[in-house]
Amino acid sequence: MGSRMTGSRWVAAIAMVAAACGGCAKGGPKLYPATGTVTLDGKPLVDATVSFVPAAGRPSDGKTDGSGKYVIMTNGQPGMSVGPCKVAVSKFISQGEMPPMSPSPDDMKKMYEKKKKGEVEKGEVPAKYGRADTSELSANVTTEAGKNVFDFNLTSK
Repeated sequence: MGSRMTGSRWVAAIAMVAAACGGCAKGGPKLYPATGTVTLDGKPLVDATVSFVPAAGRPSDGKTDGSGKYVIMTNGQPGMSVGPCKVAVSKFISQGEMPPMSPSPDDMKKMYEKKKKGEVEKGEVPAKYGRADTSELSANVTTEAGKNVFDFNLTSK
């Protein structure tokens, strides 16, 4: 009889495990709001991904809206942890603008020539901004939410 748990002991054990796991879901660093606007050649950059990459930990991302504004999110929650970050901004060609699966030799030649000249397809962000280690963009998220507004004015040249 001593080795069997009674109903009330099971309830207590389950409650303890649930309490411990409940803390796991909400654990981790406190998140602070981080927002801003991204422009490319003075115009709002729409549907771009903005990634804040801290020296330690996981990156946090946001998506620009029709006016180039973004809100950084971490695991589906607005905000990110405090500290300096490198920043990357990227935008990929939408499905409607995808090159043909089997481009003709002429299409291949045109794509090669554009790439060789360093031309950027309409709506794309220059490759240097797409990587945090080459973008030269940065942000320092603080505990003062009002100071966590980071605007990035990108150029295509």
